[in-house]
Amino acid sequence: MFYNIIRRSVQTNIKNANKYNLLRFSSTSGPKDDIKDAMDIEANLFDNSLLQHQPVNTREALRKHKSTSTAHSKQARQPQKNAINNTMAKSVAPPVKRDLAPLIKDSELNLEFTRLTLQDPLMTTLLTEVRSRKRRDKNKQIIIEGRRLIEEALKCGLRMKSLFFSQKDQLAMLREPVARAQHDHNTKIYKVPQHDLKTWSSLVTPPGLMALFERPSPRGFEQQQLNTDRLPITVVCDNIREPNNLGSIIRTCAALPCTQVLVTHGCCDPWESKALRGGCGGQFRLPIRDDVKWEELALHIPPETANDCHVFIAENNLEKIENLDSTAIDYADLESTGAHNILIIGGESHGVSEDAYKFMELVGNRGKCVYIPLASGIDSLNVASALTLLLFELRRKLINQS
Repeated sequence: MFYNIIRRSVQTNIKNANKYNLLRFSSTSGPKDDIKDAMDIEANLFDNSLLQHQPVNTREALRKHKSTSTAHSKQARQPQKNAINNTMAKSVAPPVKRDLAPLIKDSELNLEFTRLTLQDPLMTTLLTEVRSRKRRDKNKQIIIEGRRLIEEALKCGLRMKSLFFSQKDQLAMLREPVARAQHDHNTKIYKVPQHDLKTWSSLVTPPGLMALFERPSPRGFEQQQLNTDRLPITVVCDNIREPNNLGSIIRTCAALPCTQVLVTHGCCDPWESKALRGGCGGQFRLPIRDDVKWEELALHIPPETANDCHVFIAENNLEKIENLDSTAIDYADLESTGAHNILIIGGESHGVSEDAYKFMELVGNRGKCVYIPLASGIDSLNVASALTLLLFELRRKLINQS
């Protein structure tokens, strides 16, 4: 290090000595040369004064350097990447086809079924289509759980597409109707692990049987009604948000029996699992039209009864009736009924909508609000209980008039 310092000082002295000699040489050349040298120095100083200092942006310089180096590296790696892709394309094996599960023929039950493994993709595909309401409505399918409800659906003539079970003794309870469905409609039967049924079940304790059915069409019920005596009553559900209540309403209408049930837009799905269990098979015994808009509701009423159609709204909120300038009568005081009668009932939380009152105004004096007298401090009944009282009283009036 000391040597380097001495070396630098010696080089500096040599440079200074050379400059001194050059100055001496130039001074001996005369006054004209001195004036010329002075003019050159002044011109150089003037030119340098016009130069502006521009600081260097370190980030910008690094970015330019990086982009340049990246471009070079990409060009260098491109042949290597192409070679790797070609090698991988040659080494990728074709997709492996899934082996189909063997078909088991049970001689004791006289049924054929397929055994599926845990979390089999086939079961996932089938049940995903039904659990989504949008896909369920598009494919016109419903899912039913439990032996009694499946047996009720088969008894009513619904077409069963697939059946899932976990224990053989559970399938044995439905051996005869399931055998007929497999023979007539080529129903697919699958034995699956209990864990899979529990995963897809909406119940806390899965019953061990789950089936996919085609949804019954209202037109099919209308053809069946030709040979049955149904009361000229249409029940309109408005703002019913609880599936169990909607199922109970449909069960009561099927027990009467009513002509049909109209479920307006905004209500819960009448084909959802909880609604089906609450209906106890009522959905399989009378026409149900869901997601009906109020503008289209009149189109579902028999046209031959248009001139003698009565509309009744179940309303226990008397203050609401007074604000709407309507009159309410006790349900027991109903006197006049029409060729067809529409009973509108609302949910316990939201009640009847304004659209229902606008619809009642279309029939003029043939529209009435009815209420059920209750003890002091009791605001209302359960919607299914209230509907039961109103329907059977209306039924009594119709039978007496006939």
